Amino acid sequence: MRHIPIFIALAASIAAAAHAAPATLEGSWRGTGIVTYARGADRVDCRVRYTRGGAGRYLVTSHCATESGRYDLSGAVVSVGGHRYTGFVGSGGQRGRVALVQRGDRLEVTVTSRRGTARLSLTRS
Repeated sequence: MRHIPIFIALAASIAAAAHAAPATLEGSWRGTGIVTYARGADRVDCRVRYTRGGAGRYLVTSHCATESGRYDLSGAVVSVGGHRYTGFVGSGGQRGRVALVQRGDRLEVTVTSRRGTARLSLTRS
């Protein structure tokens, strides 16, 4: 079983989307993506929940799965304007920087660390 940095799998755990209602990250999201690391790449499926943590701040919890395992991650993101958010997520002592961009009803998520990168596309669930 390959070991994928836990925080990378969480990449899916942070996002934003827009419907007719005001843009907000609050709520449940799900999607897929690719985790790349030194020895290759894996497909990842994630379910992410954002909870309002203050003005422009959201707490994140995510449950992600790859062929090599399941990963539960948590963290927080803050609005930096223009439907963009940044923050950190982690689990088990590993941490990654998250960047989110809202594009209509989709959220594009990138998580980076010294061990690899995850890129995901999420939609409201």
